[in-house]
Amino acid sequence: MLSPRTTRTVRWLHLWTGVFVGIQIILWVVSGLVMVARPLDEVRGTTLRKEPAALSIPAGLPALQGVEKLELGSLLGKPVWKLTDKIGKRLLDAGGQPIAISATQAEAIARAGTTLEGPVTVTAITPANPASDWRETAGYRVEFADDVRVYINSQGEIGAVRTPWWRFYDLFWGLHILDWQDRENTHGPVIIIATLMALGVVLTGALLTVRHFWRR
Repeated sequence: MLSPRTTRTVRWLHLWTGVFVGIQIILWVVSGLVMVARPLDEVRGTTLRKEPAALSIPAGLPALQGVEKLELGSLLGKPVWKLTDKIGKRLLDAGGQPIAISATQAEAIARAGTTLEGPVTVTAITPANPASDWRETAGYRVEFADDVRVYINSQGEIGAVRTPWWRFYDLFWGLHILDWQDRENTHGPVIIIATLMALGVVLTGALLTVRHFWRR
């Protein structure tokens, strides 16, 4: 089977590779347990949202140049146009005039689009004041008393609902994929190396087990 020298080498690799990746293997198991502990819809706050009301199409829209995407939407029960062009994303009323979402409107959108109630704190999200749990850099954060945050984007939509459990989940997701900062890269070099080392622990352990029973 294996010579004594080869066996010692395999055992040495199994031991020290296990020391390096043992903590990460524990984190993989624990973070995986955290991520399956609650239904994903509950984590994302989907269960807190309301279904949007039916819309009627506005009579007309002025000619626009360089339009990449144009959608019919709703702003507090009124039909609006959601425009995307080379400038970015904008919101237009039925007559084609730009609409800038205010803090008061953001609060109203958050209340109308979810089942949440109670006092809120509204904060503008800008490139100078970004959100820690939302990727976009323009909009508003409407934070309710139970620490649930509803993010309203520049087109008057609920961009995300962030519950305390979502933030806890997101922390362990970063530990699971070994991307602690952005928590988005699932194929970074760190996780690839850690996975290969974990595979090495499993294979050398399996080889030592086979050798043990082979000798017996």
